[in-house]
Amino acid sequence: MFQIGEFSRIAQVSASQLRNYDQLGLFAPEKVDPQTGYRYYSAKQLPQLNRVIALKEMGLSLAQIKNLLENGISSEELHGMLLMKKAQTEQLLQEEVARLRYIESRIEQINTLGEAEDYDIVLKSIKAKVLLSVRSVFPLPNAARKLLQEMQSVLPSRINRRELGYFMAVMHDKQFSDRDVDMELGFEWRGQPDEALTISLSSGEALRLRQLPAEAHIATITRVGHPKLAHRSYSALGRWTQANGYQFSGPVRELFLNPPDPQRIDETVCEIQAPLRSAAP
Repeated sequence: MFQIGEFSRIAQVSASQLRNYDQLGLFAPEKVDPQTGYRYYSAKQLPQLNRVIALKEMGLSLAQIKNLLENGISSEELHGMLLMKKAQTEQLLQEEVARLRYIESRIEQINTLGEAEDYDIVLKSIKAKVLLSVRSVFPLPNAARKLLQEMQSVLPSRINRRELGYFMAVMHDKQFSDRDVDMELGFEWRGQPDEALTISLSSGEALRLRQLPAEAHIATITRVGHPKLAHRSYSALGRWTQANGYQFSGPVRELFLNPPDPQRIDETVCEIQAPLRSAAP
């Protein structure tokens, strides 16, 4: 048996918290000395205390925890809740890391303003292409990633892999937005033309073949890394376009040589393609 101070050290929980849990009926000592009022705990109580702590770390109030414990939450249910919270926390952590990198990249842009940048921008012409694609308005970037994942899951069983080329996104909005984005997602089509080809997705969307027009002048720049850092490539592309007497003339395309994967997002490789026209009257 351990006195409250000793048990608090073993459990890494303050004695004041243990007293509070006892008063609320969440976690009681194994024994209380009737004469001195001293609380005594057993090492066998640690799993019970860990339940309280785990539920508290999930953001539940002490009243909610008490209700769950009184209703007899099972170890399996608690394990499932913790796994869900772990996944949510990991997602938030990834988002915060991406936000930090974005801020750092903006600071770097300010510090290097006017300096030469290590970007290779190539002007070329592109023939007309056929895309197996779907166009939709995506409320958040995550919705587009989910649709891509569904495509990658469904298409192998419906289409011969040799008929599909690189994944591509076509930005139909005339201005940048990170919400309600009008975007077309699909794959370059290398098979025979088939106007009747339709592949339905569980999201309710349907992939169809459509023509992507040829472009006589298109500026391209390859970016590597997290999509949140795309602004650096677009900034370089804008400066090059203005310096060389061009204007943007159509929807920007993003051709993914290595599509974004949530598990390896920093390995994304994308060629940004911006159709141009001469700025001269």
